[in-house]
Amino acid sequence: MNSEIRPVPSHLEAPSIAETGTPTTRTPSQTRSRRNLTYQASCWRFLEQIGAYLHTWPDPKPPAPSFIRHFTTTNVGSLEAASIELSFYVPTDYFQQAQHDKRYPVVVNFHGGGFTLGTAKDDSRWAGFIVEEVKAVFVSVDYRLAPEFPFPTAVEDGVEALLHLAANANEYRIDPKLMALTGFSAGGNLAFTVPLRLQTHLQSIRNELASKALDPAPSELTLPEIVSIISWYPIVDQRISRADRRASCSRPDKTLPPILTNLFDEAYFPEVEMKSSPYASPPVASDEMLKTALPDNIAIFLCEWDMLIKEGIDLCEKLTGLGKNVKCTLIREKRHAFDKSPYPFSVDPKVTLHYREACSIARKAFGMSE
Repeated sequence: MNSEIRPVPSHLEAPSIAETGTPTTRTPSQTRSRRNLTYQASCWRFLEQIGAYLHTWPDPKPPAPSFIRHFTTTNVGSLEAASIELSFYVPTDYFQQAQHDKRYPVVVNFHGGGFTLGTAKDDSRWAGFIVEEVKAVFVSVDYRLAPEFPFPTAVEDGVEALLHLAANANEYRIDPKLMALTGFSAGGNLAFTVPLRLQTHLQSIRNELASKALDPAPSELTLPEIVSIISWYPIVDQRISRADRRASCSRPDKTLPPILTNLFDEAYFPEVEMKSSPYASPPVASDEMLKTALPDNIAIFLCEWDMLIKEGIDLCEKLTGLGKNVKCTLIREKRHAFDKSPYPFSVDPKVTLHYREACSIARKAFGMSE
């Protein structure tokens, strides 16, 4: 398969977030501070990967990726081009069906880790459920991490990944009109912010073409169509302080420690004002933007002992009020990242229960019979 995306022509480039008024400059003192953040992040990444390794021990063991592909980013934002890795997990008949030109629905996943930790392979157990129970292709995006690559890099890498998959749908044997987005924690945020950023990018393309009296939807440009979002314990309103989040939580003692959450916030947002961007905090987006950019079918899974529960419930209510079909599931007596426990001897039964529930939601969104 060709692992390179066809570049978007430069005259179709969308304005970057920096061009739309969000501050992105940093002072020399902040630069020195970010060196310290990078060191802290490196230490936590090492510890996180030990936990991720232990998480793979219990049976049934999560699958390894079926294959890996890389693509080069184009010009969705103002950042220099970079190579992004995609981990593909495919149904058992994927390679046998090559000669029949069968197309599969595709689930695009964004891992968690506060935009600072984690890899595309962290959600392999979830990938296994999607592949087995939905018979869809699962693609996990290894977006670039903060503090080396702060906001909005992760969002724009996500947009680039969707455009790449749609442009290369024939080679990957996926149906770009049957695309669902999933994500965990920070990745749950990306499951919402990536469609919002994608809409802005595509609108800029249409505006540019219209100004040149060209067809705003050229036939050779294949675009992704998102039919569902399944978001797990997402952080959705970055404007809320961690202190306020803990104060609203029923079990503050079960929340992530400040040493870790402070790292996440400082690493991803060099400027506090960035938290008020709709590409960081979806509730900031206009009602019209939320209506048009997000799919009708949305599922949000929230943990009872998570500091993010209130903003998750608020988003469910907001989207329901906008006419979206929202399923909000509360996972009782569980903390944030309940499904990523490093306990090496067994899998929490609630993980299997809710993963299967989410698979049922995905099947319905893809128009599959139960």
